[in-house]
Amino acid sequence: YAASDTSKELGTILLGDYSEEYGKTHVVISDYITAKYTEASASTLTFTHKTWDYVHEQHAARCPDKKIIGWQHTHPSYGIFLSNYDLFIQENFFNLPFQVAYVIDPVQNLRGFFQWKGGKIEKLKGYYVYDDVEKPIKIEQVKAVKEKSASSKVTAVIISLLCVLAIGLGAYSLNISEKYKARLAVEEELIAKLETQAESIASLENQLIADVVSSERGTSAEELIVRIENNEITPRNRDEVLGELKAIVSDAENGHAVRFVSYTVQSGDTLEKICREKNIDYGANKNIILAINGIENPNSILVGQAMVLPIM
Repeated sequence: YAASDTSKELGTILLGDYSEEYGKTHVVISDYITAKYTEASASTLTFTHKTWDYVHEQHAARCPDKKIIGWQHTHPSYGIFLSNYDLFIQENFFNLPFQVAYVIDPVQNLRGFFQWKGGKIEKLKGYYVYDDVEKPIKIEQVKAVKEKSASSKVTAVIISLLCVLAIGLGAYSLNISEKYKARLAVEEELIAKLETQAESIASLENQLIADVVSSERGTSAEELIVRIENNEITPRNRDEVLGELKAIVSDAENGHAVRFVSYTVQSGDTLEKICREKNIDYGANKNIILAINGIENPNSILVGQAMVLPIM
């Protein structure tokens, strides 16, 4: 289902049950309901009232004995993470301790689960798949072997075999150790790729904002607020950006109109240098520049980075 349409995000509601054993929560997903009537784009997914009406209708008709244990949505080409809007959905609609979020990138063939832990959402290290879909799970018990009396000769043979086995296990353990080291190296490489992917996603989000204000006339703070609230653009620090933009709008009512234009960082640029050349008050506008561009360190910007600047 996730791969059926990669031009926009798709979603489902996950059904199943959970149990508390050995101090841990065990969630079992055994069914899902397709989230119809959503409002979706390449980077956003919104569950409408009509979506929820359909979900509740299907839940009651098909499997009322199962619980809603989370939701799933796709990130075509974007990788596995939860955006600020995804976190908003999890916190407001799937906030029970056992409810999870399942993210699939059908283009890069990646997937991952997120769980509640200590009041926060964290990515799970892994999950289990039991047999095929709709195939009953069977657990077969190992049959006990009856003890038989053994002569001294048999005992000697057994001891010899155990010695051989001990030697074999030693060699096997060494082989396993080497495989474990190789596995760690692969995992470290994967983590490095994921970190690079996260940086690429952040750069893509900034580029999306820059594309919105790429016209010569620029874009007003009011227009940016509407686009962000409608999820047309989704900065990672959404609430902070909205707060800064609304402060600008409030100030604009006193006669200080502000528009935003895009700028690409050149070699030798610093934020202060860029502001000086664009006649922007760096001290007064530093917070909104950092917030809307997702910049944590004002002394660390990259050549070619797409930025959005306020112009009086």
